[in-house]
Amino acid sequence: MTPAAAPEPAPEAKEDSRAAASRATLLVMVFVLLSRVFGVVRDIVLGHMVGRNLTTDVYTAAFRIPDVLQYLVAGGALSTVFVPVFTEYWTKGQKKDAWKTFGTVITLVGLIAAVLVGIMEVLAVPLARAMNPFLGLSETQVRPLGFWQSFSQFFRLLSGPGDAPPLQVHCWDRVAELSRILLPAQWCFFVGGLMMGTLNARKNFLIPALGPLAYNGGIILAGVFLYKTLKIDAFCWGAFVGAIAGNFFLPIWALKRMGGEFPLGFDVRHPGVRKVGALMLPALLGLSLSQLGFWITGSFAQGQGALSALRNAYNLTQAPIGIFAQASAIVIFPTIAAMAAQKDWSGFRKEIHFGIRRILFLTVPASLLMAVLAEPIVAAIYLGGKFAPKDVSDTAAALWCYSLGTFAWSAQAVLARGFYARQNSRTPVVITTAMVFFFALLCRIVPPLFPPSHRFLGLALALSIAGTVNMVLFFAVLQKQVGGLALMKLLKATSRIVVAALLSCGVAWLFMKLFWHGPTSRTGGLVTAVLASVAA
Repeated sequence: MTPAAAPEPAPEAKEDSRAAASRATLLVMVFVLLSRVFGVVRDIVLGHMVGRNLTTDVYTAAFRIPDVLQYLVAGGALSTVFVPVFTEYWTKGQKKDAWKTFGTVITLVGLIAAVLVGIMEVLAVPLARAMNPFLGLSETQVRPLGFWQSFSQFFRLLSGPGDAPPLQVHCWDRVAELSRILLPAQWCFFVGGLMMGTLNARKNFLIPALGPLAYNGGIILAGVFLYKTLKIDAFCWGAFVGAIAGNFFLPIWALKRMGGEFPLGFDVRHPGVRKVGALMLPALLGLSLSQLGFWITGSFAQGQGALSALRNAYNLTQAPIGIFAQASAIVIFPTIAAMAAQKDWSGFRKEIHFGIRRILFLTVPASLLMAVLAEPIVAAIYLGGKFAPKDVSDTAAALWCYSLGTFAWSAQAVLARGFYARQNSRTPVVITTAMVFFFALLCRIVPPLFPPSHRFLGLALALSIAGTVNMVLFFAVLQKQVGGLALMKLLKATSRIVVAALLSCGVAWLFMKLFWHGPTSRTGGLVTAVLASVAA
């Protein structure tokens, strides 16, 4: 049944609202771009100093244990379910209830996160073994396992290393050591994520956008100044300090400055707290499952350097997703949450429709162009030091596969907010649960289609396929629930975008054929990527 529509706002109010939203989106895009630039600089520093080898595989694997907490207590879920409840109180003028809900929820989140971090610190070694069964093994040492064998191996490695070779045991121990440095930072992400969601709900987008800059800046500074002393541990200590500065102290200062209140306590009977609690579990499952893509990838990656190649490529594809999709989703979320609270379904549908069109307009060309220019892009960013031309080729191939799904993950960022703004957290979890199992199935089907030395590329392609199917399902269900999203108009706009993007990328491909002669220098990659992009 189509929701009843509220009275239409005045055209002038709509124009002012959209202009303000456009300015806010541009602001967030700029800072997300800076954050992604910092992220690329972080990877350049790591690649230049360490290369792409077993050490970087260990470093990458060390983030997988803290990521378990991010998936179980998905930081994004906290703000995703909290913002609509907070906005509903604020829209109705019930500010005391809004801050009361915030105070109780942040108290509970901080306590639960502290307990979970402590448990993971204790279990770091067995988790390092179970979650990285192929770490430290070459392609010839990896024995293909069936589904039930993989399941059995997980629990066997939890109990002990068994007959694993010494090098693999050493790698597991190092993963555990690095993970223990990173784990406390997760507490800052949980608590800070809730504070940043509150700032976004009050349409203060600047401070939340600065948090990732501080995080990546900490990693870069620690890597540059402490690597000679602490080796790879320096990057982990930088992540820890950056998380504290950017995700804890910065949002506290911003909330205090805007008059925010911190009524800490355990008033779990408050209606707002109970509503957040009712929405939280489905949202936790939905968002954590949707974030499992790269984590699952690590369980299937085989061969030394494969996980590092996938990580480098995956991080590059997160640039257009973050710059365009996440920026738009962050800005649009408080607006559509307020529309849902006011039952303005006509405005709600228009915001979602134009939000998707804006994202496709930006990310379809970006996806295709990144795929065509994958090799010069990777050379321009990573080539040099211990990062060799072969590393460029492998990472570029993975980037090509990941790029095919970039537009889908971008559109999904807005579509998911459409469900959560309506305080519907159950539908996304049903869809994403199905997609996680679908992706795990693809991880077994797609890699064997590639040569043995490049089967890791199948994992990247599998994630793109799963992301595209996931986006289609999100759109189909949301359109049915809200009474239509102007599908035909969206298809016409998308077809024009795709045709223009294909023509543009055809020019870039021709430029590559004429002038690109392989990854010989970082400068050559930079010049080729820039000139081909301009020509396109």
